[in-house]
Amino acid sequence: MFAQRFEALCKEKKETPSAIGSLLGFSRGTVSKWRSGKCAPRGASLQRIADYFDVSVDYLIGKSDIRNADAALKDSDKAKIFLFGTKEVPEKAWNDLLKAVEMAKKKYRFSNE
Repeated sequence: MFAQRFEALCKEKKETPSAIGSLLGFSRGTVSKWRSGKCAPRGASLQRIADYFDVSVDYLIGKSDIRNADAALKDSDKAKIFLFGTKEVPEKAWNDLLKAVEMAKKKYRFSNE
């Protein structure tokens, strides 16, 4: 799956896989092996490629169809993960937190402007 995703992402950038591989510090031989499916990058190399294309490693290797999970999250889910460590927060708990924030904003005269 990596080979197909890598090829498609290179096309999106309107660059050849060899050119992008070279830009990222990989030899033509290495890129050729990736394209043929003989091998795939691992570890830090895989992360470097994912970072260049602004996709997740999971997307790059075909484990997920979501290009960038962090970008796909709603703001409320990001806040829940930040505050609770998970986006699976009971609705009542989330609503209680929002009410507490509104009370604090009024008490300390914060506005949304």
